[in-house]
Amino acid sequence: MAEVTPLNELMPTSIKNPPTANKPHQRAGAAAAPAAPTIKLPLVAICTHHKTGTVWMASVFRAAKRHFRLKLHSGAQSALPDDTDLFLQDHSRVDFGELRATAARRGRSLRAIHVIRDPRDVIISGCFYHVKTTEKWANKAKPMFGGKSYREAIAALGSDHDKLVFEMDNAGGKTIADMLAWDYHNSDVFEAKYEDLIDDREFQSFRPMMEFLGFKGENLTKMLELVRDNSLFGAAAGTEHVRSGESRQWQRTFTPALRAEFEKRFPDALAKLGYEADW
Repeated sequence: MAEVTPLNELMPTSIKNPPTANKPHQRAGAAAAPAAPTIKLPLVAICTHHKTGTVWMASVFRAAKRHFRLKLHSGAQSALPDDTDLFLQDHSRVDFGELRATAARRGRSLRAIHVIRDPRDVIISGCFYHVKTTEKWANKAKPMFGGKSYREAIAALGSDHDKLVFEMDNAGGKTIADMLAWDYHNSDVFEAKYEDLIDDREFQSFRPMMEFLGFKGENLTKMLELVRDNSLFGAAAGTEHVRSGESRQWQRTFTPALRAEFEKRFPDALAKLGYEADW
């Protein structure tokens, strides 16, 4: 029987051993370099407060991160990498001087958005969320609550009135204080109200906001598409972090007694934040 020549020996050398000169050398197990961003933006800071649209804004800008291949940092500014494109700060704890310096090291400018909400609705949204929240901070026992967690302490109260007053004196009150302490005269910041965004189907607020951040042309169109896909007036409604999403909940929730408790604690908050003081 004739000896059969192995098939690979019949193959041209160029096929058996293809040239590698044009292939980049990659060490075994080494991770591929991250894809470059598809858009150049200023350093963008997204500043919110608890119950003013934090999860909503995070979902919008995380979608932008994925689509435009941007680098996003969520958390303390002290841990902010220099190459960050999007900075999520859910308590608006930012040092703008340091942020400008971080941006300048990369030859960039700084732009930010800051979202506030009617403080009466901050109290209502926070109260009914905290009664059932699974967030770790709200489920840790605290001496100030007699060994109960925040959630246990507020849930144990017998009436909605008492729960809402508790929220005024605790987490909700701190959020209102933070909103009042903010500098509203910063030219690097686009100021927005939750109430103007929640039903902004025509992008009368979102469009100038995104233009301010540096989105233009096709990128602006895509960003507004991402806004629609992730907004409370669309697919994002009904998430765990969102009880209702409605504005002006206070109109059906605040009794005269609750109004008196609110005004006693926050007498100038509505006027200072640009909400109707005569209610």
